[in-house]
Amino acid sequence: MLITKDISAIISLVASRMDAAIAYPTETFYGLGARIADAAGIARIIRAKGRDAAKGMIVLAADMAMAASLAEIDARMQVMLERFWPGPLSAILKANPGIHPLLCVDGKISLRISSHALANALCRELGPITSTSVNPSGMPPARTVAEVLQYDLDIDAVLDGAETPGGAPSTVIDLTSDPPVCIRAGAIPWDDILGLITKT
Repeated sequence: MLITKDISAIISLVASRMDAAIAYPTETFYGLGARIADAAGIARIIRAKGRDAAKGMIVLAADMAMAASLAEIDARMQVMLERFWPGPLSAILKANPGIHPLLCVDGKISLRISSHALANALCRELGPITSTSVNPSGMPPARTVAEVLQYDLDIDAVLDGAETPGGAPSTVIDLTSDPPVCIRAGAIPWDDILGLITKT
């Protein structure tokens, strides 16, 4: 397995094969990434996690334009999302056509723009990538490279970004509901989000 601080080596690896799966740092924990058009890579991550494929996975976009290429984001949603993106907020939105079915559950996709420089740089170079925490389902998520390696998952490489902040995971909200619903409490308090939603 490749363990490196050189992001260009990680980008080259992922770009050169169609089943690549990597670990990389985010603003909360280390995440497992594959390009979202890479069915084999996504399948590897699901197997490594022991995860129910029907649950879907969060997808990272580099910026609002990339997010809008993946999901329907109206002007009101954009105002709200721009308040919290980049950052630990994952928004469930109506997916645009063509999204891989393992990432598009009931016509919806969960998106985030990461505030971690390395995670965001990966997206800018590789396009949207998956983001699910590095841990077998039911185990604590990894904050360090050592913790990533301890889980001995079937991945090709780890981008070493030192220790991540940890704490709460990203807050997950469903913007396809009216009113929006908090699916998972996390790093951004739901009351802060709800307060902004009511003002937009």
